[in-house]
Amino acid sequence: MKIFGQIYELQVHNFAEIPTELINHIEKMGVDTSSILNEYEGRYLNFIFKIDPQDLNLVGKRVGFIGSKIDYFKDTRERFYENTTTVGGSVLYIFNAAQKEESGGYDAAIVYWSKFLLPVDKVVKKLKKQH
Repeated sequence: MKIFGQIYELQVHNFAEIPTELINHIEKMGVDTSSILNEYEGRYLNFIFKIDPQDLNLVGKRVGFIGSKIDYFKDTRERFYENTTTVGGSVLYIFNAAQKEESGGYDAAIVYWSKFLLPVDKVVKKLKKQH
């Protein structure tokens, strides 16, 4: 569900809802620290956030994680193998041109394990500090 125009909340909480052709590649996600998402990471995130491909495709986009990409996907794998739910409190922020520039060139950001919805300007500032 798209809210506030630039923020997507996690839509898929159950791994059983994720197509086999995506989840079969879980070991190829979060294997490096590159902020540019590989095909498997991008397709997985597109699916769990229910992003309309007409709006955006995260494959090959520069996405910052408030936390770490490696830790996010490590948590995802652990939760998958334990047969629990997807990583909680996950929110995807899509940046406009000004936010992208201010953040250090990120197209988007993922915040996870957060109890509160952070304002986009705070997410941009956190990424800028990490950059």
